[in-house]
Amino acid sequence: MMKKLLLIFTLLTAVSFAVLGQGSTTASIRGRVTDINKEPLPGATIIALHSPTGVEYGNLADIDGFYRLPNLPVGGPYKITVSYVGFTTQEKENVFLSLGQTFSLNVKLSDEVFELETVVIRAGKGEIIDGNRTGAETSISLENIDATPTLSRSLADFTRFTPQAKVGEGNDGLEISIGGFNPRYNAIYIDGAVNNDVFGLAN
Repeated sequence: MMKKLLLIFTLLTAVSFAVLGQGSTTASIRGRVTDINKEPLPGATIIALHSPTGVEYGNLADIDGFYRLPNLPVGGPYKITVSYVGFTTQEKENVFLSLGQTFSLNVKLSDEVFELETVVIRAGKGEIIDGNRTGAETSISLENIDATPTLSRSLADFTRFTPQAKVGEGNDGLEISIGGFNPRYNAIYIDGAVNNDVFGLAN
């Protein structure tokens, strides 16, 4: 009986030493990130920089704004940076962690204010903006006309320069549709005079 008691006591002592030997050798940081209205900021970035080694430990806040940085080396100093898009970044320096400590750091971020610079737009000599124009316009220079191959001397060969034009085959030859409208609505001017040919624009 005495031998059994001695054996049980020895086992309990060994287990006690094993538990003591498995104690914590690190520290951790935890807290919550909110705005000034105490609303959580999920996805906020928390970075803890261990200054002596230059190693960074990071994590993101969860949907309720809580975060945790576990298994951090004891000592310090640490520089903790909390950031979130659209909010002012906050930093806390000279943080030292003790063995087994859970350092608590709650952060409130305020909206970041951007000061926009004045933008001045000036038209060049070419008068980019013309207040007299009422729609899309395409100008074809004499150089473009001379360089464009045309076998039938058709107006359709040159209307293809404008993206709003569509040239297709009709009952009376080529038809030119501008902006998706029926070809009969086209108005053709030659030297300022109306020269509409509804059924033969390509002739």
